[in-house]
Amino acid sequence: MNITPKAKRILCYGDSNTWGWVPMGMGLKRFKTEDRWTGILQKKLGENYEIIEEGLGGRTTMFDDPRPEFPERNGLKSLPAILESHLPLDLVILMLGTTDTKEMLSVSQKDITEGMRRLVKAIKEFKVLEGSQSPEILVIVPPIVEEEAELASKLFKGGKEKTASLVQSYAKLAEAEGVNYLDPTREIKVDTTEGIHLDANNHSKLAELVFEKIKNLEL
Repeated sequence: MNITPKAKRILCYGDSNTWGWVPMGMGLKRFKTEDRWTGILQKKLGENYEIIEEGLGGRTTMFDDPRPEFPERNGLKSLPAILESHLPLDLVILMLGTTDTKEMLSVSQKDITEGMRRLVKAIKEFKVLEGSQSPEILVIVPPIVEEEAELASKLFKGGKEKTASLVQSYAKLAEAEGVNYLDPTREIKVDTTEGIHLDANNHSKLAELVFEKIKNLEL
């Protein structure tokens, strides 16, 4: 919690790469706060900003996980309660789409982009507190899956092509919806041993890119 008066409040809504999943840790290891991109971003921005971290492993844009042991992974269903619990907000960062490319979900790049569009629409249409206004929105392209790697090869057949295609489709979406856009995929790469998650170095790189983007926004 940041008690600095008028600190800008930024919600980071994402999946396991926002939660801080350590590659090959199978969800049992999490990067420390100071090593996650959200924590690094908080340090860079300083006390006049408050980063609110909302990452969940397996979260999708708008699709339900068919496995009963993974409930509440539908990002569109969860978003309203999360938005309301953190009002007021100045910026919402959306970095989702990786989980959507799992072979078991059998959805297309077009479906994933529509999921992101619905998330953007939900934020735009959500209520605001008296005296505040709707937050700015930043859509971030998730890192490109390397499906040849050990873990990704078991779950993400076709994931590399789908995540790579989001670079253009998310750009078009952002332009059409009048929201902010960031493509970090040239600079950040997933861990090559498992093909899905960012290592500590790439968390740091992502934080720097988001920091530079936020500096240019009028919040």
